[in-house]
Amino acid sequence: MVTSHTGEEWLSLREAAELLGMHPATVRLWADRNEIPSRRTSGGHRRFRRADIEERVRQEASPKPDPASILLVQSVLGRVRIAFTDGTLDTFPWYQHFDTTARDAYRQLGRRLLDLMLRALNDDTHHIDDLKKEAIELGREYGSITWASHVPVADAVRAFLYFRTLIDEGILQLAEVRSGRDHDLLWIASFQQVQAITNEILPALIEAAQS
Repeated sequence: MVTSHTGEEWLSLREAAELLGMHPATVRLWADRNEIPSRRTSGGHRRFRRADIEERVRQEASPKPDPASILLVQSVLGRVRIAFTDGTLDTFPWYQHFDTTARDAYRQLGRRLLDLMLRALNDDTHHIDDLKKEAIELGREYGSITWASHVPVADAVRAFLYFRTLIDEGILQLAEVRSGRDHDLLWIASFQQVQAITNEILPALIEAAQS
């Protein structure tokens, strides 16, 4: 390890690899791909700033979303896009009460709902109360848009339930293609957690729309 005149600590390839818990060849490959910042000494040896390596360690240690939950979100997004493009939504009487402004606003909130769902699927239940608070705030925003756009509350509820059904169907469909009892139990728990969170949206929507 070398300390520069600026106070920064620089590590050799071996030291960086030990800190990362990786083989030096892997760290060298990352550096060649510019995935980790590095510089070369006058003798051609690689040096890595300790702060950069420690940041990489934090990134590697951070929890990664379950690939299945990402697939689920993509599936729901696909269903929503199809509903918008193939004219399915136009067949529902309630959809006619949403003007362009309301539709755009609902679409933005829908993306936030999917983000909330993704975090719910990957949460270990320690933060469920925080997610519920976000769901309540999301419901209030839905309600405010409903009120400002003069959309009947009943139609706003129908719209929410329609998209909520797409989410529920997506979870159940994905659970069917994942075999094994452990996976079944996992997705049942995930389904219940998503429902517990999204159940907070509708009451908040109705309350805000009627205020």
